[in-house]
Amino acid sequence: MSKNMATRGGPFGSKNRNVSRQTVPARRGDKSQNQGNRTMHSPTPSTAISVRSSNMRSHLITPTDKGVVGLDYGTTFTSVSYSIVPINCGNMKGSSNDVLSVINWPSDGEDGQRKQVPTESWYSPEPVERYRNDEDEIFDENLFDTSQGQHPLLLSGAGGDTINEPEDSEMEDELSVDFLWGYSVPYQMYKANSTRSQRRLVKRAKLMLVETEYTNEDRKGLRSTLTGLLKEGIIRRHGKRSKTESDMWDAVDPISDYIVKVLQHTKEQLKILHGFTDQTPVDFVMTVPTVWSPEASRVLQTSVKAAIQATTFGNPWVTTADNIFLISEPEAAATFLLESSEDISLGETFIIADCGGGTVDVVTYGVSNRYPLRLQDEKIQPAGDNCGSSYLNDNYKDMLLNRLQDEDYLFKNGDTLESIVNRLIPDFENEYKRRVNVMKRPGHRVYIAGLRGDEQMNRIGLAEKRFEANYLQMNLSDYKEIFDPLLTRIANLLENQIQQAVEKKLEVKKVFLVGGFGGSPSLRSYLKNWLTDRSGKLRFNIELVADRHKCITAVASGAVLRALDKKNGPQRISQSSYGFLRHEPWQPRIYPGHERARPDESELDGEKYVATIDYFMVKGNPIRPDHQFSPFPTYHTFPIDEKKFLCEEVLYVSDTATESHYSRRNLKNADAQIAGRIIVDMTFLRDKGIITPVYPEDGMGGKEHYRVEYELVAKVEGRALRYEARYPAGEGGKVRGKGQFSIAAAFREGTA
Repeated sequence: MSKNMATRGGPFGSKNRNVSRQTVPARRGDKSQNQGNRTMHSPTPSTAISVRSSNMRSHLITPTDKGVVGLDYGTTFTSVSYSIVPINCGNMKGSSNDVLSVINWPSDGEDGQRKQVPTESWYSPEPVERYRNDEDEIFDENLFDTSQGQHPLLLSGAGGDTINEPEDSEMEDELSVDFLWGYSVPYQMYKANSTRSQRRLVKRAKLMLVETEYTNEDRKGLRSTLTGLLKEGIIRRHGKRSKTESDMWDAVDPISDYIVKVLQHTKEQLKILHGFTDQTPVDFVMTVPTVWSPEASRVLQTSVKAAIQATTFGNPWVTTADNIFLISEPEAAATFLLESSEDISLGETFIIADCGGGTVDVVTYGVSNRYPLRLQDEKIQPAGDNCGSSYLNDNYKDMLLNRLQDEDYLFKNGDTLESIVNRLIPDFENEYKRRVNVMKRPGHRVYIAGLRGDEQMNRIGLAEKRFEANYLQMNLSDYKEIFDPLLTRIANLLENQIQQAVEKKLEVKKVFLVGGFGGSPSLRSYLKNWLTDRSGKLRFNIELVADRHKCITAVASGAVLRALDKKNGPQRISQSSYGFLRHEPWQPRIYPGHERARPDESELDGEKYVATIDYFMVKGNPIRPDHQFSPFPTYHTFPIDEKKFLCEEVLYVSDTATESHYSRRNLKNADAQIAGRIIVDMTFLRDKGIITPVYPEDGMGGKEHYRVEYELVAKVEGRALRYEARYPAGEGGKVRGKGQFSIAAAFREGTA
């Protein structure tokens, strides 16, 4: 197999000579610059239909229907909403009554009524059998395994550099072969006291995609977890093999493995409730934070695509996976909350506070269009912090560990301080955090079997620990220690937005509270009081708008509504550049990018070449939904004794580069990453006598070789980029190889 004349094979004669890299015909005078595997099984998805959900069988899917599925992949909880609509509905104004949320999550424990599922997974030592795709994944150069015909890291179970079985693998419990996800993770951790190694526990994986100062500590811990999983061969390395530590791309497998389970359950529920079939088309909507980079969106997009393909969700699922619609989380939430509201008017300014389990993000919007609702950026920098509700659990746990650390008599029959405290977390999670305004509660008692009271231990005065027989007392000061640090940080985020708005002479009169934490009575009470106090210093009042029942699924449900009506969205302006790896004849007088480049001389034709990236889709340019770019004339050269004429074309993406003809290793291409590749077999040209050997020109050096010519054609189809190798060149050319890549992340969220 041959790569395009840069490092391996072809005219450069490396050790692996069966890959030819393409060569670019010289364009004289062209001065343009821009152009042993075992599948890990999870507990079977719940198929039980609760009384409430059985009433949802109001719309059975017909052959003329499609599903619109909105995925809110959260830091600590994930929710899925959907709607059933006619296939040819076009842009339609949906209603919140038309949107349903997925429930009956496995191991829910609340009669299947919860509308979200923990974003947690727990790997066993067994490798994962994953969907294989050698076409569109992001990988570093020079990794193609020609003997297998696919990238080595896509082989089931292939992972990191070294596979080390964990020392305690034989000591793990009987569930060690299961891939745990969702509610089964906290159950095994807190209730069952699983002995499974926590080195393979993945929590808050989404934070790997948020490269901000406030996520540094979480990402440090995640990098350690991912590195361990890579070394055990449980997950695969994505991105550049040369990197020295795990980055956001190494989260692709953990995110995808989890979303596979989410989509499997969603698909099963749609079958049970609505008669969904494998022939039913599906439009997928993915929500992303406003603080994300295009690269972070591509990581999630890659993970979701792999999950869609693995679950064959939607017909045709291959195309479906490359045409995902992206919407920002705050805009999705606003779309749902304001869909039927008359309390917001054209030109009004408001804040969306998305308070989740991991992060809290606040964004200020103005209303640019009322029907359909469209928001405008008020040019106020969004703010965020990792002060979500899951950190309440951490604070609660730390407090209990501290208060119980000297009670050694409790540690018996295999119990440890950690296991005792872990069993207390679910009650706090499900009751005091979610349903109780702790600031108005004088306190409560926590049951701990065998705990000795102060009286029994003769502790009086300052020595008292507020222990009773079998009970630990919690008072208001304890709750303040747990809640106040996080509540204060959320208020600081709001203060930041309000102050910026005031400086721009904008009146923010409403704060909409969404996200799982938004349903907390304690948070709602705190912010209501804080806003009342803050309003006293302004010329206007700020109202807190919070609906406990809508908070949890507002983002996923709003994503569905927004996908039903995509018109009046942002202009299709590219935020990224896409281009092909090209080996251009060295022409430093024509291309500034060649001036400092070191050319390689081909041993076949004697020409000097420079490996560059030639961008056809350039950042900042408008891109039509049906945009076709000018074809790239391309040729590859092969030694006379080459067995197969396999030509490789590599697609790159950059979020900063705008100039072509610069070396791939030039600083202008520093952030360029592989977006996809195709391998084109052109052996038939020689075998059928269509081409004959080429002899080097006099004085040029080189030797007898074959030259294969065709053209590369790239075209945009909606939010997908399709690229093809055509031979012969021109309109009548036949497609000899093709690839497809989602470019949803190349546009602003909400772009049709």
